[in-house]
Amino acid sequence: MANNHQKPASRSLDQLRVGDRGLVGNVSQLANAVLHFDPHLARRLMEIGFIPGESLQVLHKGFFGGEPIAVRIGQSTFALRRFEAALISVLPHHD
Repeated sequence: MANNHQKPASRSLDQLRVGDRGLVGNVSQLANAVLHFDPHLARRLMEIGFIPGESLQVLHKGFFGGEPIAVRIGQSTFALRRFEAALISVLPHHD
């Protein structure tokens, strides 16, 4: 018997491809690398619009290393570094 009550799988924003859409799941409070540690980064990302439930779309990724990542959220477009995008979990967008 299949379990229809499973939570949809989330991925971090840096793992999405150009054109992918989704909903912000949450923003991690911890940076994924000591080199980039910023205790206020998660709060800043939320202040600019990366709040749970907001829809987003990946518009572009840079050619070398995939940076920056251009993301549309609401009516705004932001360029994120890969380590910043890795802090944002994205849920599948169901139309």
